[in-house]
Amino acid sequence: MAERIVKTSCKGCHGGCGVIVTVSDGVITRIEGNPDWPTRGTMCSKGLAAVQHVNNPNRILYPLKRSGQRGEGKWQRISWDEALDAIAAKIKQCVAESGANSVCVGQGTSRGYTQYSGRFRNTIGTCSQVGAGHVCFYPRLAVFGLTVGGRLYCDYHGWGGQFPKTHIVWAKQLEVTNADGEMGVWFLDSLEHAKNLIVVDPRATGIAGRATHLLQLRPGTDAALALGMMNVIINEGLYDREFVANWTHGFDKLRERVQDYPPSKVAEITWIPEEKIVRAARAFAIDTPGCIQIGQPTEASNNTTQNLRAMISLAAITGNIERPGGMVNWMPTPVGPTEAFAVEVPVPEENRQSATAAGVYKLWAPGRGHAETFFRELNEGKHPIRMLHQQGGDILMSVVDTKAVFSGLMKLDFISVVDQFMSPLAEYADIVLPAAHWLETDDIWDMHPTFYVSAVNKVVEPPGEAWQDSKIMNELGKRINPALWFKDIEAALDHQLRKAGVTWKQFREMGFISRTGKDQKYYKYKTDYWRKGGGFNTPTGKVELYSTVLEKLGYDPLPYYIEPNESPYSTPELAKEYPLVLSTGGRAPYYFHSQYRQIPYLRQLQPYPRLQIHPDTAKGLGIAEGDWAWIETPRGRIRQKASLFAGVDPRVVIAQASWWYPDMPAPEHGMWVSNANVLTSSDGPFDPAMGSSSHRALLCKVYRADRDRDREP
Repeated sequence: MAERIVKTSCKGCHGGCGVIVTVSDGVITRIEGNPDWPTRGTMCSKGLAAVQHVNNPNRILYPLKRSGQRGEGKWQRISWDEALDAIAAKIKQCVAESGANSVCVGQGTSRGYTQYSGRFRNTIGTCSQVGAGHVCFYPRLAVFGLTVGGRLYCDYHGWGGQFPKTHIVWAKQLEVTNADGEMGVWFLDSLEHAKNLIVVDPRATGIAGRATHLLQLRPGTDAALALGMMNVIINEGLYDREFVANWTHGFDKLRERVQDYPPSKVAEITWIPEEKIVRAARAFAIDTPGCIQIGQPTEASNNTTQNLRAMISLAAITGNIERPGGMVNWMPTPVGPTEAFAVEVPVPEENRQSATAAGVYKLWAPGRGHAETFFRELNEGKHPIRMLHQQGGDILMSVVDTKAVFSGLMKLDFISVVDQFMSPLAEYADIVLPAAHWLETDDIWDMHPTFYVSAVNKVVEPPGEAWQDSKIMNELGKRINPALWFKDIEAALDHQLRKAGVTWKQFREMGFISRTGKDQKYYKYKTDYWRKGGGFNTPTGKVELYSTVLEKLGYDPLPYYIEPNESPYSTPELAKEYPLVLSTGGRAPYYFHSQYRQIPYLRQLQPYPRLQIHPDTAKGLGIAEGDWAWIETPRGRIRQKASLFAGVDPRVVIAQASWWYPDMPAPEHGMWVSNANVLTSSDGPFDPAMGSSSHRALLCKVYRADRDRDREP
């Protein structure tokens, strides 16, 4: 039996974990973590189950063209040239007749092809895109940039001789996360050196058992908590006087602002006892250095920008910026950020200015487009979008207000979808293209601001005629403007690696390029790293507690709190009918957003979605463990299985996100049955600077499903 070993990087989520794959006679027989990788041999269930993904009998194998009505399920197999020529021709037609912004490019979470998606979008000249960027990760990048002039991450490695003494894990589950698996390894190691662990979350997460302070806040009240903690720290004189005096801008104005948020008031807003807020604030200020790991739920809000501003300001006034064991600005690896691959191709300024919601959400658009506005205007007949090319992700599962998304999509002239399985969105497409799995690709993993870039080495050939995402975009791009694209993927990878002075063939043998402790620079603001004479890369050269950037854009330059769009306080009449606070962001470690419901190993671990509800609340509603329960908001209702959990507030329920059922009949595949975005709203108001939508803090009612009438999906 011919056996070989291949070392590669997992792209099952954003993790980038090192993998060792055993192949026998062309078949994958074993997947395990690589102990010599920066992720130290760890892997999650998604990566370990990849063998069932590669060999799944339901994979799309060939390019398909719709031959019946949309959603009718009638398909004709066509060649790659026919498919790509048809998509490219439609793009050119739309651009010629209606302008570049009439073509929308959709993408899922970025896992190695985002830079290609961006370059492809820029090649067309369009600023129309649909994705989750305005509610996931980009707000952190934008607010980090305007506040400290860089990208912050927690210094978990101890390279500067100090681990964090106090951790704040704010709306994040690094120990089981779907997005930052590689950081979970370093976080858990770093935690062994910590004195305090402060967990901020509406529920007791897995790591809460190790917490010294558990702050179970009401969903959507993050900014109030951060402002209340700063009130304690400033008024008790616990802030870092030297750092604040020399390296922050606007402290006196921030001091005035936080007087509006005494702990007693914040306790009423957040539902956290006052004494817990005070103790946690003192711990973070006194037991330094400390860092704040900020999670995505803080971005899914009508107050995203100020949530993040308040948390970064909390780190800044305690002197936890740019110090060992604190929050450190990311230093790119020698490869450089491969995201530059996209911006090498500029977009005409007039297209930026005519993008959806351009000039409204000034930290997000122009240049991107706003999904909620996009679908609202499309449904109202006001939007010029004519076609969608979706590569990765399913916007019927991931974008808020599924009803609005579906009706808008049905108004488009043309939809092309790249996927590995027939998702609900693919079922309604005009052309479907088969995508390769990460075990079937050559690629570069370069994701969140971590300290290494690694090689994704092809292990086996893709089934049928499936292509990797980057190849699909390269070949489509060449049909639009061949001068901007590459002979083949190897040439594209060589181009991405040029700053490191290595070729793809060399890099794939190296495995990864990383920074080490000797490369990390701390206190960069005391050197000429950003500017001659020192300082931060901001207009004032300091950490901007009072943001001159936001002030110039017409927004409040100081952090503040506003109530969620729906709450017992902002909409008390609605709360009479819908008395429970709902978060639609529940996650399971076996799935990545809408992915992996087809994988037997993973589906066996959790076959159905779970609604976390307090036992007392469930008892009052006549709901027992494992019962199907209806969750209803003014937008609609779905059902999930009740999971009784005393670690959630009796006034709060948490529904799992992105659920559909590949085993249910096409074309819908049960997308209306348990999909939490059926419950969400695209009406706003949105975060005024970022356009983020509020779907982690809604109002709902819950009741038991009828066991006879409401059968299991």
